[in-house]
Amino acid sequence: MPWLDSSIQEGPDENDGDDGVTDWVQRQYGKGEIDRAGELLVPWWRGETQPDRLGQAYIIIQNWRTSHGLPLNVFQAGLRQRAKRIDPKAIIAQRLKRFSSVMNKLVREPNMKLSQMQDLGGCRAILADVATVDRLYQSYRHSERLFDTEGSLKCYDYIRHPKSDGYRGIHVVGRYLARRDTRQPWNGHRVEIQLRSRLQHAFATTVETVTTFTGTPLKFGAGPDEWRRFFSLMGSALAVREGTEPVENTPGNRGELIDELRRATKGLRVRHRLRGWTSALKQFPRKNIKAFKWLLLVLNITEQTTNVTGYANRNEASRAVEEIELSKRPELDAVLVWVNDISALQTAYPNYYADTREFLEALNIALRGGA
Repeated sequence: MPWLDSSIQEGPDENDGDDGVTDWVQRQYGKGEIDRAGELLVPWWRGETQPDRLGQAYIIIQNWRTSHGLPLNVFQAGLRQRAKRIDPKAIIAQRLKRFSSVMNKLVREPNMKLSQMQDLGGCRAILADVATVDRLYQSYRHSERLFDTEGSLKCYDYIRHPKSDGYRGIHVVGRYLARRDTRQPWNGHRVEIQLRSRLQHAFATTVETVTTFTGTPLKFGAGPDEWRRFFSLMGSALAVREGTEPVENTPGNRGELIDELRRATKGLRVRHRLRGWTSALKQFPRKNIKAFKWLLLVLNITEQTTNVTGYANRNEASRAVEEIELSKRPELDAVLVWVNDISALQTAYPNYYADTREFLEALNIALRGGA
């Protein structure tokens, strides 16, 4: 359920733990130019046209994306501090929205202005359970220093009001409010914070895994009816286990819910497919990467492999992503990620390793009628 949007002062703005302000990308273009760049590239992304100003439009969008780096870093630092006080084992991750994801969203939502996209910068906390998620959520809602006189944070509670596709979690969106003159170029940049329990995260990343390997937009509320129904049923089964609201239009009787979930699981060969995708991918390489701040993950869907490249320099990492994005190779899915703990990478981004073991365990518990 949304509230009004406003500015947010969060995290160690005076010392955010990175190099200086000069190392962060500033927005170089007006919002009108940003919106026009998005509008220009949408037909190209659909494969309909080849615009003359493709290169310039791409530069504008990349600048707008990467200019969210400093606000995102500040939000992530604040999220980490809050989450660790509540759940010392919380996993925190952050990412800038990929160019391909930006373009896909503009195609899906033709009325959206690129300058108004609120999740170009995003960070996430994965916590033990729903009670812990709620405690962290309330720490945002009731923190006076996060609010100005014009309103409050913009929040979406998908736990009390789950999406029809079964997704559950809480999203908090705020706008960066600079405390120092040197930070004014980033004033007003939006950042989205996602709060999830481990079960909710296992569900969401399994949807992403199936989306990636089947090439169908399940993650965005579309795709085959059979998979959509399976995830709606599973969303309700997990809601029963966590004691929260079930997904609309799923059986209210627990026995009927499990019976239909069992039939859907068998018909789609869910266990077989998820286990196959998991075993097909290389084991995450842990050696010789601890010195890097940025990791480029490239999933090759055709070859069913994942490659990880570490970068100490953010600009070099960004150029590597750009090369992959501009190649428009549909079999490659690339993302540049940062995590607070390298060892937590598989847990924070399991869809890039098809690590669906926790989801499969939850599915088995549900099919046995467990809570």
